[in-house]
Amino acid sequence: VLLSRLDRLDGVIARRRATAETYRNAITSNAIFMPPCQNYEFNTFHTFVIQTDNRDQLAVHLAECGVETAIHYPIPIHLQPAAQALGYERGRFPVTERQAERILSLPIHQDLSEDDIQHVADSVNAFRFGT
Repeated sequence: VLLSRLDRLDGVIARRRATAETYRNAITSNAIFMPPCQNYEFNTFHTFVIQTDNRDQLAVHLAECGVETAIHYPIPIHLQPAAQALGYERGRFPVTERQAERILSLPIHQDLSEDDIQHVADSVNAFRFGT
């Protein structure tokens, strides 16, 4: 089963990369930060993570629009129980902690239709940030 899935891997990655590019072009809100893709990188887009100060409100809005989102890694690594022995406290890595409060993953799987992708982008753009 896994070997047959490997045969399709290049197509899956290509589809996810195309979806990410569509999101990058279609999401126009200045309140959304999307990390840039660098020429020397080859992102397979296991996740498509945006950042916004209105993350929780945006997630509710998107759910109301029928868009499933997720918050991957809501607790920074240095605050995880497994890292407790390292002695890091909240505030030690403020950039990481701020990102953990702002990140939201949008749907990126390879089975999204063009209409699905546009619906996600339109739903993000329809959200009234700062209200």
